[in-house]
Amino acid sequence: MLRPLTVLALVLSSPVLAQTYTRSDVVRGLCQPDGCDEFTILRADRIAATDEGTLLKTRVRTFHASKSGRQERGDQDGYVYCSRTKPAIMAERDGRTMAFYLAPSATAESRERIRLNASFHALYFSLCHGNEAGKAAVHNLSSVAQSFGYRVALAQSKLELLAQAEDILGPTPRRSADAGLDRGMEERLEKLVPPGRVQPAVPSEARPVLPRQAPAHPVQDEAGIMAAPRHLTNRMFDALDEVGDWVLGR
Repeated sequence: MLRPLTVLALVLSSPVLAQTYTRSDVVRGLCQPDGCDEFTILRADRIAATDEGTLLKTRVRTFHASKSGRQERGDQDGYVYCSRTKPAIMAERDGRTMAFYLAPSATAESRERIRLNASFHALYFSLCHGNEAGKAAVHNLSSVAQSFGYRVALAQSKLELLAQAEDILGPTPRRSADAGLDRGMEERLEKLVPPGRVQPAVPSEARPVLPRQAPAHPVQDEAGIMAAPRHLTNRMFDALDEVGDWVLGR
């Protein structure tokens, strides 16, 4: 694993580390003593939408950056729900989908928890509003969300197990490719995916429904998350991809 210089350890432990890039498309999320999680967006395809938001299927390339440089960690598929009232990012594994709901105006979340979730915030806002918004969200989540008109009632971020990504749209959503998109999001998606690549929503019958759903809990209450050791360096995607074995750090 790449190691930073000792003199930089305390600086790297904060996401407020100045973001310097040789590539403008790279977004930096959480920084820890051993380096920083980074990613670049490869694609974002619209699946479906309601008046409340738009569901995208995404692919990003992940990196880990330290004093020794930037090391590629592979590509990751997932989902993002661009919604000003219920923003979320999701990942699938073994037919299960885990959703992470953002709480931009959190009143019951510690500064440290917000810091540890920096990569989730960067990913969401980069996908839904552009890389500059994603970079800014790492440093000041509430201000960035406020500037885009977010009205999220959650007092703290939470995790929720879904049968499939489309469930986030609600039980009887009005699904269309264009509903729920404002002009800013529309322009953002046009840059990521060619026109006409809208994919229909996958019907719920296409995948088996889980026998039971785990109740939604605040991130702080997920004992399995906090107890899990951090084996890999890219905290953000270890967490989302492992579903039950989330790795949000200690």
